[in-house]
Amino acid sequence: MLSQQLQVFLQVAECGSFSKAAQRLFVTPASIMKHINTLENRLGVTLLVRSRRGTELTAAGKALYEGGKKLTASADRLAREVKTAAHPNGISIRVGSSLLNPGRVLTDLWAPLREMYPEYKFRLVPYEDTKEQILTVIASLGEQIDVLAGFFNAKSMHKMARYLVLGSSRLCIAVPEGHPLASREELTLDDLHGEQLVMVKSGDTLLLDQFENMLKSEHPQIQAKETDYYYDIDTFNTCGQEGSLLLTLDSWADIHPAFATIPLRENYRIPFGVLYSPAPSREVQAFIEILRTNIKEPGN
Repeated sequence: MLSQQLQVFLQVAECGSFSKAAQRLFVTPASIMKHINTLENRLGVTLLVRSRRGTELTAAGKALYEGGKKLTASADRLAREVKTAAHPNGISIRVGSSLLNPGRVLTDLWAPLREMYPEYKFRLVPYEDTKEQILTVIASLGEQIDVLAGFFNAKSMHKMARYLVLGSSRLCIAVPEGHPLASREELTLDDLHGEQLVMVKSGDTLLLDQFENMLKSEHPQIQAKETDYYYDIDTFNTCGQEGSLLLTLDSWADIHPAFATIPLRENYRIPFGVLYSPAPSREVQAFIEILRTNIKEPGN
């Protein structure tokens, strides 16, 4: 809602240099300088002076910066009021929620954006994520459920829906109670030599296929046992009954009380994100774009 020149000026003032502001705005320093020159010409004053330390605000620049921050806050508040008026009952996003992929993963990520986008409301819709039903749920996205949040990295899933990656989770080993490794705080792959390790069936998830190939090549002492293409709660039940180790994720640490979830020191990671219909509604598409713009994996 504010002029582009003013927004660029505020970024330069906060960053302290044209180059840093250019990096933040994904433009060239020359473009930044052009906007500042245009703004100074319009106002008829000098706002910034260059120094060895970068850029410094003049008295006029300081006045514009303080006023600009107040305008930004007012513009943001007005934008929220306009959105609320346009959608008095809110925009409902139906988020699928299951045992392995609970909807709160997405609602927690959204928490910092709630004030900025008050018109969006979430309705959690429970679904069965058994290995027999999960593809049916994904194929029907847009009917009863708008988005699924979780670990949906299989090629068969991506054929049916779009996937926006929002972060990643660490690969861990689920160790049954009473197993000699259950008391460890961390494991290495060498610790698993001589053990049977259950993992998803190969051929559908590239990153896990690469992980299994690495095990066969570098750690043949680990007895890799494939299960189905997708985990469900029965996967954990079966491993618990057999006393087998299970390749899992730190996000699933509390799925089954009979296991200790122990991270691998090697810190292999698997992406998580949101899955949505290939033909989403306008409201869902706008929601996805907000996620794409505002949520990034920590450290990136």
